[in-house]
Amino acid sequence: MFRDIRDCTMNSTSCVSASTMAVPTITGSSAAMSAGSSSNTSARVRTCPGLQPSSTKKAQICFPKKQDKVKRRVIWGIEVVEELHWKGWELGKEMTKNLALKNLSLKIQKIKYRPPKTKFFFTVIPQPILLSPGITFTLPIFFRPLEEKEYKDQLWFEKAEGMFCVDLRAMLPCHKLICPPSLQLPLCAVGDTAEAWFCLDNVGDLPTFFTWEFSGPFQMLPTTGLVEPGQACRIKVTFQPLTAVIHEVQATCWYGDSSKQKNSIQLQAVAKCAQLLVSIKQKQPEDQDTEGCQKVLYFGSVAVGCTAERQIKLYNPSVVSAPFRIEVAPDSLVKDQAFSCDTAHGIVPPGERKCVSVFFHPETLDVRTVDYVAIMPSGCASQTLLKVVGFCRGPAVSLQHDCINFSWIPLGARMEKPLWIENRADCMAYFQFAIDCQESVFSIRPAFGTLAGKARMTLHCTFQPTHPIIYFRRVACLIHHQDPVFLDLLGTCHSDNAKPAILKPQHLTWYRTHLARGLTLYPPDILGTMLKEKKLEQDKNGALMIPNEDLEDKPPQQYPAIPPMTEYFCDGTSDMAIFPPPISVEPFEVDFGACPRPETPNPVPLCLMNHTKGKITVVWTHRPDCPFWVSPVTCDVPPLKSTALRLHFQPPHPNCLYKVELEAFAVYKVLGNYSNIEEDCTVCPSWCLTLRVRGHSYCAAFEHHIPQYSLDAPKLFPAVTSGEPSYRSLLLLNKGLMLLTFSLAPKSSSDIILRPSSGLVAPGAHQIFLICTYPKGNSWKQHLFYLQFNFCPQYLKEVSMQSREEPLQLKLDTCKSIFFKPTWVGCSSTSPFPLRNPSRLPLEFEWRVSEQHRKMLAVQPARGLIQPNENITLTWTFSPLEETKYLFRVGMWVWEAGLPPNTKPPATTHYMLRLVGMGITSSLSVSGRALVKEQELDFGSMLVNSKQSRFLVLVNNGNCTLYYRLFLEQSSPEVVGNDRLDLQLERTEGHMPPRSQDNIGLIACPKHRAQYSWTISYSLLSHRDNKAGEKQELCHVSLVAVYPLLSILDICAMGSAEGITRKHLWQLFSLDTLNSYLERDPTPWELTYKVPTRHSTSQIPTIFTPLKLDFNFGAAPLEAPPSVVLLALKNSGVVPLDWAFLFPSDQQIGLELWAEQAEFNCTELHQMRALDNCLFSISPKAGSLSPGQEQVVEFKYSHLFVGTDRLPVLFKVSHGREILLNFIGVTVELEQKYVHFTSTSHQFIPVPIGDTLPPRQIYELYNGGSVPVTYEIQISILLQIQEQNFNHPIFSCLNPQGEIQPGTTAQILWIFSPIEAKTYTVDVPIHILGWNSALIRFQGVGYDPHVMGDTAPFHNISSLDNSSTHFRLMVPGQLLLCCLHQQTVLLSQSHISLGNIPVQSKCSRLLFLNNISKNETIVFAWQLKPLVFGEVSVSPMVGEVAPEETVPFVVTLKASVHASFYSLDLVCKVYRQQLLRRYHKELQEWKEEKARQEVEFTITDRKVKRRVYCTACAPVRKYKTLPPIKNQQSFNQPASWNLKIPKEESSWPCPKPPLPGMLYLGLTARTHATDYFLANFFSEFSCHFLHRKLPKKKPPGEVPEISEEESTYSKWASVSKQEKLLLIDSLTAIIRGLLEDKNFHEAVDQSLVEQVPYFCQFWNEQSARSMAKKSSLHLVPVLPPPPKIREEGKSEEEEFKPMPRKKKSGEEGEQEEEEVEEEEEEEEEEMEEEEEAEEEEDMGKEETEEEKMEEKEEKLAWIGMEPTLQTASRESLQWQWQQQLKVMMQEEQERDEKETISRLPAFANLQEALLENMIQNILVEASRGEVVLTSRPRVIALPPLSVPRMVTPDPLPQTSPVHQQQEEAPRLAMPQATDSSRMAEPSLSDLPP
Repeated sequence: MFRDIRDCTMNSTSCVSASTMAVPTITGSSAAMSAGSSSNTSARVRTCPGLQPSSTKKAQICFPKKQDKVKRRVIWGIEVVEELHWKGWELGKEMTKNLALKNLSLKIQKIKYRPPKTKFFFTVIPQPILLSPGITFTLPIFFRPLEEKEYKDQLWFEKAEGMFCVDLRAMLPCHKLICPPSLQLPLCAVGDTAEAWFCLDNVGDLPTFFTWEFSGPFQMLPTTGLVEPGQACRIKVTFQPLTAVIHEVQATCWYGDSSKQKNSIQLQAVAKCAQLLVSIKQKQPEDQDTEGCQKVLYFGSVAVGCTAERQIKLYNPSVVSAPFRIEVAPDSLVKDQAFSCDTAHGIVPPGERKCVSVFFHPETLDVRTVDYVAIMPSGCASQTLLKVVGFCRGPAVSLQHDCINFSWIPLGARMEKPLWIENRADCMAYFQFAIDCQESVFSIRPAFGTLAGKARMTLHCTFQPTHPIIYFRRVACLIHHQDPVFLDLLGTCHSDNAKPAILKPQHLTWYRTHLARGLTLYPPDILGTMLKEKKLEQDKNGALMIPNEDLEDKPPQQYPAIPPMTEYFCDGTSDMAIFPPPISVEPFEVDFGACPRPETPNPVPLCLMNHTKGKITVVWTHRPDCPFWVSPVTCDVPPLKSTALRLHFQPPHPNCLYKVELEAFAVYKVLGNYSNIEEDCTVCPSWCLTLRVRGHSYCAAFEHHIPQYSLDAPKLFPAVTSGEPSYRSLLLLNKGLMLLTFSLAPKSSSDIILRPSSGLVAPGAHQIFLICTYPKGNSWKQHLFYLQFNFCPQYLKEVSMQSREEPLQLKLDTCKSIFFKPTWVGCSSTSPFPLRNPSRLPLEFEWRVSEQHRKMLAVQPARGLIQPNENITLTWTFSPLEETKYLFRVGMWVWEAGLPPNTKPPATTHYMLRLVGMGITSSLSVSGRALVKEQELDFGSMLVNSKQSRFLVLVNNGNCTLYYRLFLEQSSPEVVGNDRLDLQLERTEGHMPPRSQDNIGLIACPKHRAQYSWTISYSLLSHRDNKAGEKQELCHVSLVAVYPLLSILDICAMGSAEGITRKHLWQLFSLDTLNSYLERDPTPWELTYKVPTRHSTSQIPTIFTPLKLDFNFGAAPLEAPPSVVLLALKNSGVVPLDWAFLFPSDQQIGLELWAEQAEFNCTELHQMRALDNCLFSISPKAGSLSPGQEQVVEFKYSHLFVGTDRLPVLFKVSHGREILLNFIGVTVELEQKYVHFTSTSHQFIPVPIGDTLPPRQIYELYNGGSVPVTYEIQISILLQIQEQNFNHPIFSCLNPQGEIQPGTTAQILWIFSPIEAKTYTVDVPIHILGWNSALIRFQGVGYDPHVMGDTAPFHNISSLDNSSTHFRLMVPGQLLLCCLHQQTVLLSQSHISLGNIPVQSKCSRLLFLNNISKNETIVFAWQLKPLVFGEVSVSPMVGEVAPEETVPFVVTLKASVHASFYSLDLVCKVYRQQLLRRYHKELQEWKEEKARQEVEFTITDRKVKRRVYCTACAPVRKYKTLPPIKNQQSFNQPASWNLKIPKEESSWPCPKPPLPGMLYLGLTARTHATDYFLANFFSEFSCHFLHRKLPKKKPPGEVPEISEEESTYSKWASVSKQEKLLLIDSLTAIIRGLLEDKNFHEAVDQSLVEQVPYFCQFWNEQSARSMAKKSSLHLVPVLPPPPKIREEGKSEEEEFKPMPRKKKSGEEGEQEEEEVEEEEEEEEEEMEEEEEAEEEEDMGKEETEEEKMEEKEEKLAWIGMEPTLQTASRESLQWQWQQQLKVMMQEEQERDEKETISRLPAFANLQEALLENMIQNILVEASRGEVVLTSRPRVIALPPLSVPRMVTPDPLPQTSPVHQQQEEAPRLAMPQATDSSRMAEPSLSDLPP
């Protein structure tokens, strides 16, 4: 098909489309391009001008080809053509062409040229050509041919740059066609068509014929043609593929003389299969749009005559256009198609969607319509079958009452009653009452009309009798598309003379019962006589009946329920009647025909027949102006007799139509007077007779007016079974302005009944017809009937309807056989079997399988309902019981649906089905069971309420298909009730072919935090009864459901909050509560937004968490440095988590300016101030943590405004907890006192009752102001508590008064000593002098440890000290909370918990400082704060850590004698050595310059002229003289607060030290008194070393005096800091003045010359010798006091001893070291003496105790004897005795010395130091890898000693070993000895202050 060329040439975008692309090609000197398009796209690259086809039927289109431009080139600035052509030349004639040369350069060009070589081409005589810029020179070239051949030559040009030529060519006329070498057609779908075009150009000189040769699937048009020279022919290529492959075909064009020349083009195209995805638009719950299942489009309930529309979406996911066709099921009757689709075919572009409408317009009431719509793509794509379902509903019209009783009224009166009619459906309803209201005593207004859906209309019923009789008429209300509704109208008329019996509704009930029993043909008087004679009886309702004995005990008949349609048609007016009529009139319809005036038509005789056994009175209702009447009006008819009447017609007007319905009432004569009725039950209503009469007064020559109407007539009768009538309703609308009469033409079919058959329709009114037929046969039969309008034969309306008896048939498979695949015995196999209902009736079916085959054969469903035109698929299941071949024959019975229950169907249809199957067992093996590859399937850890899926791989190694069922049982936690399991199987049943695998999806979605475990089992089952076999375990599935667990590890303060202790800071930030909150499970409200979301439009966002706590930043002065708090967060869980701190602005949704709130309250303004000024900041505000990962978060509070700042911050853990944090910060004015109280209550740690030495507890007060404050605690309250408790001090404050420096924390010591197991409470006022006071409630709990037992908190230090709770969260591996930019230094532990230790114990811990940097050397220095009680030390205090090295250090705590709690922070300052050295260098330069400027001065003499130097002789200074250094005034301010106090700027400021990094080491312990420690921790006592201070040796009797240092400190203790500074400044000034005073210098020199006083006269030689002799003979050891007494004495001393000052110089440290060395030497001497004494004891073990006793007696006696013996024997004996006595005394002395030495504190200290040093050396070596502590110990057996020990008799001890030990002891006691060779430790003086 050709397309308009303008569409291809004017639109450039048509060249390239979404799915097509034309490929341009260039051949020779011309460019040939192609264009392509598919069925819905077009592409064009090159246009063919002049082509304007007007019709697609043209076979060839040629057009003049646009002349190709001469190709020009530019060579060295000269523009010239490439060649010159001569065409159409003749022999002997000269042809000239001009060669143009143009200078495109900006300079003059000089050109020379040479003439052509041949004689056929020549030009003018060559001469130089000078071309100015822009000038063109024309050179003529002449051509003279001499013979017919092709001529070629060249014309050369020469320039300074080089030479170039122009070709000269003369061509002969020839045939030449050119086309592009290839043509790429667009992508095309299989079955679709794609088109493309290209131009065939005639570049020759002759008209040329061409012929194309090609092969499929390509087509070319035109295939042959003629192209004139210079013209082009447009060739169309059509591609229509049948297979989805790449097509390449070469098309050949033959042309020229004898078609010997050819040209070819390569046709390329790609064919793909189109695909269409069908889905339902705006799906409803009844729709089915699941992939893989049959799609169902449900229209729902649609009103009859209306049209419903639903749309389906067609999506083309392929890259080619998808043509499609839509067809409705072809085998359904066209006239009965309720579904239609306007789109029969179409195309869906690639990647696009198209909506197709399906319409449902039902015409049959109360029928469920099913049909199928097929969407068929082109080509090989599979079609989609769409099932469309709809239900037709009609109007639901009902009357308010089915009976209206007018009772009785007098003659001539008129009564009216209302009655409403209602349409309960939502569709419009047409109604009409079958009564002529003008000719009846009853009238209904309106008699016809329309009712909208769900509408109600009020009718007015009128009764106006004309005779005094009983009136009753049953009026039918005809409704279009609904069965008629009947209305009973009854009334009685009385006159003065006649008073008939009053008719009541009860009489109608009795009458209908009598009618069923055949008693209505008897008049009331006969019935009354029979009742008296007992021939009749009354039933329980009062109706008459024949006695039971006459009816053989049969129940009396009742009035049956008659269908409305049957009652309407079988009313006795025709041959059909339900009950015999009591009276009839013939004919019941009269047509007078044409009765033109003035002639009067003849009367028509009527016959009135009485069928009863009583006399009847007939009264005709006559309207005076009615043109029709019956005479006589009243007559009596005897029983079983007839009477003749006459019908008259007198038209009052000419050319008019007349039609009326005359009414007559027949009643028994006896009912004329109520006195004639003895029994009320015998009253019978009257019978209403109607007579339809019509006629017209048109003249024969007068044309009847043309009817204007519309007739709603269906095409088909409803479906019924054999022998049943079929009814339909028709609607006739009179759309004209004149009356319209109708009548059924005589030539209509006789097998239909139309009611009413004639009538009159007013203008704008309507007439409802009811038509009935009795279909016969299963073939469609056509019924024709004609309606004649306005009494004119030419106004006929033919109506055609069809009907048939619907067969009770189902369409089965043609073979009616089912073959099952071989099935394993014990299992089942299934086979589908389709059924279709081709009829229009819903049918029920039932398969009947014999009892013996039910175990092997089953069908699902075995019984069911199939709608008209519906297809269903049954499933047959074959379950073999043994290995054999089975053959079954099964029957199916079909009958009409909708029968009442337990009703035998009148007609059924029977079908037989053959089924074949085989049971096998040979293919089953041992491995033929389902096996799982993994016995254990672990999901790992996952978040609560998250989903995770895994696959369970099942394996069937058998040879037959297995049908299995999986069972899932939850082992833990237990399932409560019918809760859904948190693990769901993707499917629980399935089948597995032989030797296959199956993947079962497991979806876990835990709802609670728990450890889940499930067990998956399976069992083989049969499809027949769905019975499972033995259950077998398959695998176990485990899962751990957790919430994100975040914990706070550590906290530290910097900036203005540096003075707050970590324990206090932990309480200010409520971290214990925060950690407890984080450990709990989140509430459902907290998971409203699982991740941080902007959800609020208010300034104060909605909070979904009940958890709230405070983050208190403390207080600081105005404009102080920000308070910085560092928090260490750790992901303590097993799943990654995201956390975020959300400010109120982070939770708000961004609104436009007009939507924002105009006014804000105080809270919102306060928050806005905090946010706008960034008073609170967090860095980072959000982050992610992997399991075990830690992160430091910085919180900063800026002190910019005086007052208390608050800001709610939401702490959100994604998928976890949500906690509201109230940030609180206080800013104090300068020079204002402020003490920060955390809370108004303080809880002491519980203390057991009966503790004589309760622990000391600390209460902290923080000074947040800028000036010192003095606190005073009112202890009078404590005395009152003491008096109330038997004068026992329950609460004791040890330092009730004191001073707190700015930015520091004061520790107030308390002792809580309960005497009862209860809670003590006291409110203590704390006064801040010059400021406010606070009332703090102190609470303490006393408990009985004997009662509580192991539950007492005495044994758990963590529960006693709240500050230690967070330390339990610490793990080895220090998390550095320092301000270094890179974390290069780590502590091996962040906290040391010593636990419960005894008093006076010494505990040490070895830790390591790690430098992980690769090139930075770190210098560290520990900063220790003095303790109120006890002593803590770190060794070494200062040191260096080389890159990637580790330095050990020892932390030692020496507990005091008091039971107390220890919780302190050790701070280690870390410096980079490079920065520190730079600082020291700059500081040294600054000091040198300062010293130089102090001694340098400048003399200025203005009179002396400045000396002038020459430049060469000028002195050269390397440095410029620095300005003088000015003294700066030092301000007394806290070290942590760098307040902005104005300072005098120095000309050369002193260099500032580098900022150190801070490492924090926490230390906690609790000390107990020795007695209590032994009582509770006896097993641990041996693990502790009790450190006692060595007593200082003093002369006996000397009273201990306070040392000068202590006295000085005691004096300074009561002096304030300002006074100290004042005194220091005064003394400094005095001393400096003395140093400058020469008189003072001379006085000092004179005092030094004075002689030293001499006091030697107080010493004599005799007394000195006697004292030396006494000291050598009497060795009395000085024993220390008992430990208990010594402890008490020490405790008393230390209790009243003032706190030692911090030592700042190194002299006191050296003195202490010398004293320690002397003590250690004494201890070593005592140890040596003890060892020698032990050796002597070993020597003397052979002596008996008697000898010892004798020796002792002799010694004692010898002591008391006087040396009186003078002989030599006595002297020698005395000398021996003296020697023995000396030995004995020496032994006794050595024993006492050993015992004394073992009790000395110095010995114990030395022993502990030795052991500690050994252990530390081993641990240090192990940390360096020099020793492996986990290796097995080696035992080396040494040979026995052969030389016995020799005991020297010398009693005196050797002193050399003692000296040796004295030399070694200091070296062993130094734990840093191992590092002395590696590290040169810097001193404290080298570090910045």
